[in-house]
Amino acid sequence: MKAIVLEDGAAAFRVRELPLPALRAGDIRIRVAAASFNPIDWQIRRAAAGGKPPSHPILGRDVSGVVDAIANGVTGFAPGDEVYSYIGTLASSGSYAEYVSVPAELVSPKPRSLSHDQAAAVPVAGITAKMALAGLRADSTRSLFLAGASGGVGSFVLELARAMGLGRVVVSAGRSESRAYLVEHLGLPEAGIVDYRDPDFPAKAAARNGGPFDMALDLVGGKMLSACCQLVGMDGIAASAVEAPREEDVEWLFQRNASFHAVGANAYMLTDDRTAWSRYAAMLREFGRMYDSGAMRPPRVQSAGPLEARTVERAHELLERNAVVGKLVMSCEAACATT
Repeated sequence: MKAIVLEDGAAAFRVRELPLPALRAGDIRIRVAAASFNPIDWQIRRAAAGGKPPSHPILGRDVSGVVDAIANGVTGFAPGDEVYSYIGTLASSGSYAEYVSVPAELVSPKPRSLSHDQAAAVPVAGITAKMALAGLRADSTRSLFLAGASGGVGSFVLELARAMGLGRVVVSAGRSESRAYLVEHLGLPEAGIVDYRDPDFPAKAAARNGGPFDMALDLVGGKMLSACCQLVGMDGIAASAVEAPREEDVEWLFQRNASFHAVGANAYMLTDDRTAWSRYAAMLREFGRMYDSGAMRPPRVQSAGPLEARTVERAHELLERNAVVGKLVMSCEAACATT
């Protein structure tokens, strides 16, 4: 199979021909139709360049494709089924390849209403967003502040917030491209956006909400996490998918009897309990129902190109300088041609 491999001391991506991945016990082998890129990809590449090698030289954590083969004892799937998966670190490799073998507990039928490119954009970002909002009650009296709304995870948070019927959502944005995306694609009113470059943006966010928020979710880190801790109300939730709060931020939470939620999308993969792994497939099935029923709108995707080293390099460069709104996707021409 064709794969894009991180080589030369993590300095470059190369195209390589490799054997098909073996089917381990409990695996489904997927012929990849599309894979998306996530910030964790370039962070792993940068760590490798600093002397911390990745668990596998083929990167990529989510995929949409077609079942190629299944291990003995695996039920509920058959060759030819269209599926998608958050493969994390439990697969035979990452998703920058034509084939990957994945534990069945991580695999779900692809939403019928989505293309492979659209479906590949869902797993990592969608599951992170869903886990981030797990502690927020779904009703019109709840409010949410979101830092980092125009990125991949942020887009899913806003779609889920809309589906949950949250009454008030305020977000931060800076670039004109980001603001336009939030308004035109995600339907956020201009009044729901504050400019994080304004030193007074936390006060303006609170004013637009009419007071503190039930949840303040950080997808950026640094001063944005501090702002989220300051914006959360009594008995509320501050959350981050990026980092932990500083000591002074924790003091703000103590003063409000507020909790901090560390969003670890890969947490269930850190155990040997395959029952815990199945939570990923359950979340993906729920996304499938929401997309196919119209409760969620298809994700916005931007094609980075075909399965080539230059595609991966370009995608990493765009993500590293925060120049992406929505999700970047790579198509595997060989897989698409046979589906």
